[in-house]
Parts: sequence; C-alpha cells; structure tokens
Amino acid sequence: MEKEKIPTTSEKMQSILNQFGFEIAGDELDLRNRSNQEVMDFFNTLVGSGIGVFHGTNAKERFDTLETRQANDSAKESGNKKAVYADEGMGAPLIAALLNKGHIRTKFKSFITGWSGDSKGRMISKVTPNIYGLFKSGDQDLFSDGYIYVLDKTNFSNAEDAGAEWHSEINQKPILSCRISKKLAEDIFIIGKGEDDTVAEYTPEEIEQMDEFQKKRIK
Repeated sequence: MEKEKIPTTSEKMQSILNQFGFEIAGDELDLRNRSNQEVMDFFNTLVGSGIGVFHGTNAKERFDTLETRQANDSAKESGNKKAVYADEGMGAPLIAALLNKGHIRTKFKSFITGWSGDSKGRMISKVTPNIYGLFKSGDQDLFSDGYIYVLDKTNFSNAEDAGAEWHSEINQKPILSCRISKKLAEDIFIIGKGEDDTVAEYTPEEIEQMDEFQKKRIK
C-alpha cells in the first residue's frame, strides 16, 4: 500500500494562496487593495491551517530575515528574552503591525502598549492614558501600513507562562511576508462603542505592577 504523501509547508501555503486567488509579487504578498473581510478571511484560514506562527511589525520596509531583539514585556518572565516573538493567532500581530509607534514617539517620551484576551475571545489593545487620548481624538496618524510575517513554528518554543506567544532565540526567515493596509485598523481598534470596544486603558494598578516587575528584573 502506497504511503500517503504529506504536503510540505510550501505546498500548503500555495494551496491557500490559490484558494483566494492571491499571487505573490516579488518576495511579498501585497494585500492593501483587498477588502478588510477578504484579508481577515485569508488570515483566519492561515491560522486554522496550523501552517505557522505570526509576527507583526509596523516598519515601512520588508525584512528578509527577522532578527532577535531584546524584549521588555514586564507582564511575564518569558517576555524578556532576546528573541523573535510570534503568536499562534492573528490578533496580537495585527495590533503590532498597524499601531504607528513612530508617530506615538513624536508625541510622548513614555508610554506602554500591549494586549490581552477578553471573555468573548477577542483581542483587546491595552494602552496607557496618554495613548488612549489619541484614540479618543481620532488621530489619523495613529495607524499606518505594516507587515504580517508567517514563520515556521517548528523553529519556535512556547514558554509555560506565555499563552499563545512563541519565541525563537535565533534569527528567522519568513515563509511569507504580507503587506497590509492601515484601513484594517477600523475593524481592529474599536473605541466609543461601549461593550464592543477593543481598546482599553491600563489601570493605575496595572501600570504600577508593570513598573514593579521591571524594577525587580533590573535588579
């Protein structure tokens, strides 16, 4: 009996691209002219396929290789490694890819951004009050086009306290680089809709806890 052939990662990726009628131009897949729904359907299909893990960045340039960086996530010990970080889902990478931290740095010397899941299974953007004010004011430069990178999950580790977050302590070459439009922000960052909001302020207690964790780590 002939052994069933298991599709390779590249074959799985090509099958999904064919399903959506997408073609890679050069070394990246430019999704900026696609509708938000089409882009999200594509990303949800990638997540459901288990094809890899995902990393988001708001950098304007595409990277051939993602280099390890020293992280400073005071919420957990595994978030303080020199590593490439990625996620099993698409919520956190999309937040990272769309939020224009370069613009925020022109406004404030100190700020914190992050995310957490809620009881409805949604990804909530968490920000300090100064950034929350930019959301409320409708700052048009708060978002910009970014990249979502698909990475080989077999090269990553999942720490005990990291949830859906994975990390690799060696540089990583993406399986696929996806350029996305800032128009996706209208579906990712919702504010002023009451219970439907997906943006929230860190409480003073949360900020204090993160500050204390950081002080202990430095010691």
